[in-house]
Order: sequence, then C-alpha cells, then structure tokens
Amino acid sequence: MAAVAIPILVLRYTDSPMITGIAGAGNIIPIALAAFIGGRTIDKFGAWRVSIIADLLSFVSVLALPLAFLYLDRVSPWLIFLLVFIGALFDPTGISARQTLVPGLARMAGKPLDKINSYRGGFENGADFLGPVVGVVLIQIVGIANTFFINALTFLLCAMIFAVTVPRPHNHTAMSEESAAWLGARFIFKQPNLRTLAVVGMIVSLVLLPFLGLLLPVLATQKFDNPTLLGLSLSAFGLAATAGALSYAKLATVCSRSVIYYGGLLITALAIILCAVVTAPYGVILSAALAGLLLGAGNPLQQTILQEETPPAIAGRVFTSLSAIHFIAGPVGLLLAGFITESASVELVLLAGGGVLLLTAILSWSLAPLSAARKHTPEKP
Repeated sequence: MAAVAIPILVLRYTDSPMITGIAGAGNIIPIALAAFIGGRTIDKFGAWRVSIIADLLSFVSVLALPLAFLYLDRVSPWLIFLLVFIGALFDPTGISARQTLVPGLARMAGKPLDKINSYRGGFENGADFLGPVVGVVLIQIVGIANTFFINALTFLLCAMIFAVTVPRPHNHTAMSEESAAWLGARFIFKQPNLRTLAVVGMIVSLVLLPFLGLLLPVLATQKFDNPTLLGLSLSAFGLAATAGALSYAKLATVCSRSVIYYGGLLITALAIILCAVVTAPYGVILSAALAGLLLGAGNPLQQTILQEETPPAIAGRVFTSLSAIHFIAGPVGLLLAGFITESASVELVLLAGGGVLLLTAILSWSLAPLSAARKHTPEKP
C-alpha cells in the first residue's frame, strides 16, 4: 500500500521527481540502519517483544506524513524525507525480529526451514501483488490521506495478531559483544556464494528500487496521467514474482542456480529497457510483469543459500546484514534517478538502469557463477 501511496502523495503535492526520490530514500535507509541498531535492540529486549513494539511504533509514525500535508502550509523536501524516514524506521527491525523467531517456530511445528521459506516467499510476493491493488482502490474510494490512516491501522492489527498467536519464548540467546552488523558482514564476504549475492544484490537495489519506487510512479502520473496505472503495474510485477517464487522448487530440479538467478536479472534488465520505449499503458503493465517473472525465484533461492552457508548461531545477524548490504545502494539510486529524471527524462534513466543491470548479470554470470546446492538434512523438531 505504501509503495503506491507515498510516491503519489509526494508527486501530487510537489510535482517533483527529485523530491519523490528523496522521499523514497527516506523509506529505504532504515533497512540499512536495522543491521546496526535492530540487532542490538533485538538482543537486549528479545525478538518477540521487539516485534510487537516495532509494529506499535510504526502505527504511530506512519500517520505523520499525511498529517503534515493536511495541516502544514508548506512541507519542505527535507521534512518529507524525515517523516518518511520516521515512518519506515521501525518496520525493518520488526521484520528482523520475526525472522529470528522462524527457526524455533519451525522446529515447534515440525516443518523444514526450506518449506517454510517457500511459503514465506510466496506470501511476500503475494503481498506485493495485492498491496498496490488495495492501495489504488483505497485512494480512489477514500482519498490519499485516509489510505495512509488505514495503512497505519494495519500495523496495529499486525501487533495484535502477533501477540495473540505467536508463543513467547521463555528466553533468548545473548549476542556476542561484537557488532551484529560487522560480524554478519564479515562472514558474508568470506563465503563466495554469499559475497556474490551481496555485491550483485546491491547493484540490483541500485536499479530496481528506483524503477519500482520512482520511475513507474513518474510514468504513471506524468507521462500517462493515470495514477491507477501505477497500482496495476506494481501488482503485475508482484503477481509475476509470486509465480516465480512458487515455481522455484520445480525450476531448481531442471536449471542451475546461476540460470535461475542471473537469468532472472537478464529478463528484468530487458523489461526495464522496454519500459523506456513503450507508448501505451498496457505496455508498461506487461513490462512490469516481465521484470518480476523470474526475479521472484531469487528470493527462495537466496534463502536456501543462506541456510546452507550460515551457522544457526549467527543466522539472524547474517540475514540482517545481507539485507542491509542490498539496500544500502537503494537511496543512492533513488536520488540519482530523481535528479536525472527531473533534469533530463524518465526514459533516459530507464535505459541507463536497464543497461547497468544487463551488464551486471552478464559479467557476474561469467565471473562468479553460483555453486551447486549442498546436501543437507533439514532440522528436526
């Protein structure tokens, strides 16, 4: 919902791709900070408690941006950045807290982690499909500000569901004195597969986050003057990614990991380039769907590699650090894309971003192919 509501709200009030890029950066930076702050917070207070507190704080903070536009005469770009940043600050820590609870809950349920991650990847991509549809419908029915209020209420609902349904662990393992972020990053860059996922994932974020969070909104609202197109395009991307995630188990039996991972990046790169040349709204929707087609299979593939390579004792720190490394380039991409779009054209940014991703996929496939799956036995309860 926020993927639709934030760029439309900022573009509507400012008519500036540059300011929209600044707002997008404010939504991404907290993900990187979660590796430094969230790990210590989770260790000190426990994952169960932090998950609930983070959702309650997100409920309050998400209300700030629409209230500012409604009640302030003038909202500066840096205030927009600050409010979006605050609105997104607590969510990554809550997500990380829930991730650290998954192994114990999987053992309690008697389910192998690879199956749990397959379900989780499907649900995540399914939310990417449904969320923009819900967001567009709500914007049309109740308006942009009320959509933010409903979005805030979803955090409150999540906290209530979690508190009622998830058993609270009696204790949690203390973390070593070493910073969670540095320990996780050091481990990642010692493992060839994880190092490849980290570096390539950072470049993917540099291109993909501006594509989804800025360039598609600009195409929809300024080039085609059709805000609904944004919701349809993001939903098409999410639906295709969901299909890719659900097909991962089958693809893994007939394709190598490099074919799945780098092949997905090649298709996504070509789809982004295609967005620059299409002249009809349905062309944007089809291009967005193509961009997510095989990219969705990369999520469960990455989770599987992480589980194979990472000792359980530091899994939470490594997972959090890898997410931070991926997203750290996102704000840079959003700011660059916003500046070039405002000073030149959105088509130029699409062509450049697609070209960078295309070159990255080709070079990485030849220089750093992903190794085959390791034989391992799923954890038993």
